[in-house]
Amino acid sequence: MSRKLNPLAKASALYLISTIIGQGITFLGMMVFTRLMSQTDYGIYSTYYAYVSILVVFVGANLYVPLNNAYIDHADRVHAYRKSVLMLSTLIMGGIALVALVIRGWLFPELTPYLIIVGILHAYGFFIVNYRMYSANMETDYKKKSALLIWPYVLQFGFGLVFVLLFPEMSFPARATGSSLGLISCGAIAYIEMMRSEGKLFVATDWKYALKISVPSMAMSVSYMLMQQCDKAMITEMCSADDTAVYSVLYYLGYALIVVNQAVGAVREAWVYRQLGKGKLEGVKPLQKWYLFLMAVLATGVLMLAPEVIRLLVPENYWEYGYVAPFVTAACMMVLYGFYMEIAGFYKRNTQISICVMTAAAINIGLNVVLIPILGAVVAAYTTVVAYAVLMVLSYLIVRKEAKGAYSLWVFLAFGVYICCAGGIYVTFCERILVRYAIFGVILLGAMTFAFIKRNVWIPMLIKRGSSAEA
Repeated sequence: MSRKLNPLAKASALYLISTIIGQGITFLGMMVFTRLMSQTDYGIYSTYYAYVSILVVFVGANLYVPLNNAYIDHADRVHAYRKSVLMLSTLIMGGIALVALVIRGWLFPELTPYLIIVGILHAYGFFIVNYRMYSANMETDYKKKSALLIWPYVLQFGFGLVFVLLFPEMSFPARATGSSLGLISCGAIAYIEMMRSEGKLFVATDWKYALKISVPSMAMSVSYMLMQQCDKAMITEMCSADDTAVYSVLYYLGYALIVVNQAVGAVREAWVYRQLGKGKLEGVKPLQKWYLFLMAVLATGVLMLAPEVIRLLVPENYWEYGYVAPFVTAACMMVLYGFYMEIAGFYKRNTQISICVMTAAAINIGLNVVLIPILGAVVAAYTTVVAYAVLMVLSYLIVRKEAKGAYSLWVFLAFGVYICCAGGIYVTFCERILVRYAIFGVILLGAMTFAFIKRNVWIPMLIKRGSSAEA
């Protein structure tokens, strides 16, 4: 019989490759813009980007979140649903833009109307890309999802580079304008495609269904973005934009793991939703071990190579190696809590999820307020680890009954202990290249040997015979 990849493995591999390409563009951007922009302007742009990331939640009211549920509850007319809800997002974005311009002089007099419009359009471009990616993910549309994992990064970099080269004396607004145009261009193509589907633009029942799920999730998303992005704003305020620039550059090393998890994990999430929809909770457990094994190997590689990668990518004034271990650890904590968050999402526990994320965000912000003035910017990386660890525990608690038997707590514990130990090794030997390479090299060699020995267990999960298995 013929042998071919399971759709789950095929999609995961394709999305991983696309993510690596997209993140390669991000790292190229760091190499270029840290040299073209002053460190202060780079830090200000990083702060602006953090605010845009939070604004994404409001300009689209998180309306991409209900798409996973809609593909199950409205499977017979999901494209018509998608179209009408997209129209709703446009109305919301227009309303927020109008309100922002009206209150600008009162609350944000330092911001020009131009910068507000650029930021709102930038955020809405992000929303459209996310909206289309959620849809492509549920449809296992490999080509569309892969394109959306690459082209937004390419266009943001390309337009940003052109504008910074044209207006070097005002590099921050130039890069903000270029990045916004790049993302809007990509979002416009996706927007037009989705609006060409059959169906009405104004469907009250669709809007009610979507808002019932998305509005409770907004508090969660804002809190989640605050956990990810508030560090930059607080460092700019309490330390300096130069410190934010360093923090932002090194954040991307750990964030690379997060992006890989978001790309490959999205395939897992869609598959888990289908399994839960069929009542096959026990079917999701085999994914846990190999998925965490993959993330552990990637984290080990980052810790082994980080100092050399930093020196290669950015100028010497950005060489601060102490951020790497907590960023990698925080990224791995995000991987862990995601397993339970997707189960909570299936059961529409958005209010409880929001409370959990708000609690973790409050802990992160509170620790930053107390510790950054005392210990400096680097402590913000460690407070993020604490916040995500708390979120992992809380996410387990809210679905422990529904998720009983789905995952092994011992596997989660083993993964967490390993990542903490690997981070400790990095902190101890980050300046001793030969020792660091020797230790992590032995670990990676052992991992490869283990994977080879276990191939007869794992390969049947990724290879199927005959007709396609369900992904």
